[in-house]
Amino acid sequence: MTADTPDGDLPARAPKPGTALPDEAGILDYVKNSIAPLDIRHLAKAFNIPKAHRRTFRQMLRDMDARGLFDDHKAQDDAIKAPAEICVLELTAFDDQGDGVARLLDTHPSPPEIRVLLSRQAGRAPAIGQHILARLRHSGSNQYEARIIRVLDRQAKRIFGIAVAAGKGFRLQPAERGKRDNIMLRIGATDELAAGDLVEAELLASRGTINKTARILNNLGSSKKAGAFSALAIAEFGIRHHFPDNALAETKNMKVPPVRGRQDLRDIALVTIDGADARDFDDAVFAEPTIDGGWRILVAIADVAHYVRPGSALDLEARKRGNSVYFPDRVVPMLPEAISNDLCSLRPQEDRAAMVAELSIDSTGTVKTHQIYRALIRSRARLTYDQVQAVYDGALDETDCAVPHGTLHALFGAWHALDTARQAREPLALNLSERRVVMGEAGLPVAISQRRQTASQRLIEDFMIAANVVAAETLLAKTRPCVFRIHDTPDPKKAAGLSKLAESLGGSFAKGQVLRPHHFNHILALADGTDDEITVNETVLRSQAKAVYSIDNIGHFGLALRHYAHFTSPIRRYADLLVHRSLVDQITIGKANAKDGLQGMSIVELAEICTCISETESTAAAAERRTIDRFAAMLFQSRVGAVVAGTISSVTSFGLFIRLEDGAADGLLPIRALPDDFYNFDEENQSLDGRHHGWSFRAGTNVEVKITEVTPVSGGIMLDWVSGGIQNDQPKDRRHKAKSHRRQRSNKSRGKSGRPMRGRR
Repeated sequence: MTADTPDGDLPARAPKPGTALPDEAGILDYVKNSIAPLDIRHLAKAFNIPKAHRRTFRQMLRDMDARGLFDDHKAQDDAIKAPAEICVLELTAFDDQGDGVARLLDTHPSPPEIRVLLSRQAGRAPAIGQHILARLRHSGSNQYEARIIRVLDRQAKRIFGIAVAAGKGFRLQPAERGKRDNIMLRIGATDELAAGDLVEAELLASRGTINKTARILNNLGSSKKAGAFSALAIAEFGIRHHFPDNALAETKNMKVPPVRGRQDLRDIALVTIDGADARDFDDAVFAEPTIDGGWRILVAIADVAHYVRPGSALDLEARKRGNSVYFPDRVVPMLPEAISNDLCSLRPQEDRAAMVAELSIDSTGTVKTHQIYRALIRSRARLTYDQVQAVYDGALDETDCAVPHGTLHALFGAWHALDTARQAREPLALNLSERRVVMGEAGLPVAISQRRQTASQRLIEDFMIAANVVAAETLLAKTRPCVFRIHDTPDPKKAAGLSKLAESLGGSFAKGQVLRPHHFNHILALADGTDDEITVNETVLRSQAKAVYSIDNIGHFGLALRHYAHFTSPIRRYADLLVHRSLVDQITIGKANAKDGLQGMSIVELAEICTCISETESTAAAAERRTIDRFAAMLFQSRVGAVVAGTISSVTSFGLFIRLEDGAADGLLPIRALPDDFYNFDEENQSLDGRHHGWSFRAGTNVEVKITEVTPVSGGIMLDWVSGGIQNDQPKDRRHKAKSHRRQRSNKSRGKSGRPMRGRR
């Protein structure tokens, strides 16, 4: 579009500047012959209307529109009401191509179709419901493409919660933890709603009213039904859970490939080792001793790249999902079950295509040689962690696992060598249990279990880590593109608080020098076996950076590895599939271009995908965590009024988070429920300290609390203090306290009001 041809095709037809306005016939003729829709600004520019006369010109166009002169010219009818080139939009959905769908905030007689072109390379993409400032480009009849200039807000107008009866209507109890807003639901004529239903709603403008109001967008069903909380998380976090028909169609007639072009490993006694409730088995392992005292290790991974080709409907859908999402009662897979639970599941006694990482290690676990190739395998047995652990402990004989003699003992031997190498490099040695929801037959939770990692799980973990390293080093050596799994060094500000924590445990923490995992391990070792063990582990974990995907290799701090990529789970992680494709290109180098390789994908596109799948991974983790919190709260609902033991897990300016029953759930003990005193929040020492009566509450302190309120839909548990904490016999001098208080001037260290927080009276 140029200055003298604003619609890209027609020349300007304006009278001389400063003369009379164009006549109606001239305007209608110009509009009739225009190709693209025109707004008032474009028409004013086309006719060279001086600024002094533009107000009159606009009124002239409105009068013409009111008299229906533009009715015979649909292009101009839309044009007079066309959106501005730069405008504010609300993102309403994502389409099957991964682009955004948006609407104008202002009312429009003929709302245009607006497709938002998303680029995640520069930062986070907006979420559904967020507002964006965008530049529009006309792309068809009443259709526009929008490119984001800026995300204007981070708070979506959508809200989720449970419908609660309120008089003759309903109010919405928010599903977000900590939200206690009184939101009235506006029920439409076609809405069906009952108390206890989970709903998705949209907040409405509520100027001049006391209560907020929301209209129902979607009824997710009763909160008492099995699967309700998972359904809520899927809607709340925008998780894709329906496969498009074209993607499902591609899974039909897929078959296991023949052995031609692959190594035939069907006689090798590979076995899968997974949890008892696992449904997909994407890795199998094998080990045997070598004559020099070392070990030969095979890690076979399902060859997903053979079935999911670049650019296919399956590939596009997997890319949008980024990963599978695991809820306590269901799985939202990255790939359809025909692939994840069948063709790419390494079920015993069935031929399966695989990518195999073969390693030769010495007795200290040092890798001497390695290679990756395609193969056809046949797993000998599907084993569980519990079975393998029983063999390791001597409680079960290997022959009871239906595997050839020596199969498991060879795996143990190779693992001990890998474990030697692991200890030598000293990775971060966190010791935290995994919280799992035990589901009953009715699909409702019956208990929360705490599982610590066993030797059998560490065996598989170390085998997978070794294969991941081999994948990264193979691609680096051949200068092939690679999606690395990176973990940056901790932020020094976050790690600074660990110095006093180490002192309280009788040790010291490196300060002002380059941090290494062994510095953190020193603190963890001091806390091992003490009452502070869990708290210290959680504190160290919170000080760490977040692991993400990137094309830039900065190493993995937590694992103490220079080169690391994800290779071992292409069924459930898109990053692994990309690594497989790059390896396929390496394997087939010199041959015809591999149809299941990267297909020449650019580094820029790989970088964008890394940002995207890091986001989907974070979203999945948040959805899984929120759902477990809700199930845990549901189990505590029957215990309102009970007094339970807990440990302070973290301290904030507004209260204490209490770990209940060894981590089964977390509850909030608000500052108003603490013993009567004025409290200063010490962020560095993670404590609330009373000014007058000597009360002090620090992370790791044991307390007894009373459960006062449970809200399963938000996962919230409210507590009241019963006993516990530290009370000094002689509080610090008031003058000293006042000086200390004057030094703590930030709202963050003293509460939002800028004053000390008051405990209960």
